[in-house]
Amino acid sequence: MWEEVAGAEGAARTCQARWRSESGQAPPRRVVVADDTMKADTAWRLACEGTALLWRGDYHNARQLLQAMARRADGRARKPGKAARP
Repeated sequence: MWEEVAGAEGAARTCQARWRSESGQAPPRRVVVADDTMKADTAWRLACEGTALLWRGDYHNARQLLQAMARRADGRARKPGKAARP
């Protein structure tokens, strides 16, 4: 279940959909609607918390957001932690 803002009046409505997973994973506990206005840092933080992002926007902007999130994941893997320093 997730909430979306509908119409010009800005009323929130609760939506739901069936979850189907080829790998048998459980549905996410929390879903947040993401669009062109969401910053990559916000999307990355939500994804790290286990929140699913439901994209409502342009395909090309979704690709750019995913690439920005991938850069954050790569940067995290390359940077050694404080425990790794001698």
